[in-house]
Amino acid sequence: MKKAMPFIIIIISVILLIPVQKSTSKYLALRSVEEKLGYIPSGKALKAVALDHKALLGDWLFFKAMTYYGGKIDPNLGATGRNIEYYNMYRFLDAASLLDPYNIDIYYFTEAVFTWGIGRIREVNRILERGLKYRNWDHYIPFFMGFNYFYFLKDYETASKYLKMVAEMTKSPFFASLASRMMYEAQRTDVAIGFLKTMIRDIKKESLRRSLLVRLKALEGVSIIEKAISEFELRYGRKPDDIKELIRTGILENIPEDPYGGRFYIDKHGRVRSTSKFAFQRKNDSNNKDRKSR
Repeated sequence: MKKAMPFIIIIISVILLIPVQKSTSKYLALRSVEEKLGYIPSGKALKAVALDHKALLGDWLFFKAMTYYGGKIDPNLGATGRNIEYYNMYRFLDAASLLDPYNIDIYYFTEAVFTWGIGRIREVNRILERGLKYRNWDHYIPFFMGFNYFYFLKDYETASKYLKMVAEMTKSPFFASLASRMMYEAQRTDVAIGFLKTMIRDIKKESLRRSLLVRLKALEGVSIIEKAISEFELRYGRKPDDIKELIRTGILENIPEDPYGGRFYIDKHGRVRSTSKFAFQRKNDSNNKDRKSR
């Protein structure tokens, strides 16, 4: 009997736990999502008390925020995507990134939810800056930041800084071309030229080098015209009406060729642009333009 007693106790305990488990499950299912998320102290306070369990606590906070958000937008759970506690979510993610700054999923999730969803770009960049400090080998974080500055904030100069970082990490001609485009938009054409020359020198694959050489030639043409415009302003105290005026005054000998097949012109703001928009045109697009110009 004594030997059987432990087994009897276990069986009785399981029987008693069944109704408790059912009622607990029912309570959790009916409990509001906001209540499940809860409130936390500041990340600094949590960091001070977490001791050697910072990463574990950070991952738990991220998991809480992610499952909370999933529950609020999942139509299978009857969610409508309304009344989401974005402020508390951000506090969770900010604290999670402070406790475990190496967790890349935190940065992906924050970028996805808080930029396109509610437009809190600067708050997202604040968390991404932390990730960049710790994950300094990871090109995705500066890419996110470069995109945020370019697309959402229209800050081309800062965007070029981060995209330049990505290009240097990846040795990718795509990112090199994108970074140089941002520098051009930020009116730093000569910086873009110097950057492209460095990338071309370091890239060994000939096909990749050729794509950057085209971009380089286009920006060198822009630079020639920009310097001519500056000289014109010094002489006449105004911007030229068009590129032909630079030719007529003798400041510019000839109009540089756009390797993308377009024509350079000066827009109403005095910026050098090209009809190609610095991209090769498809044959159909060229035919359409020809028909429109007739």
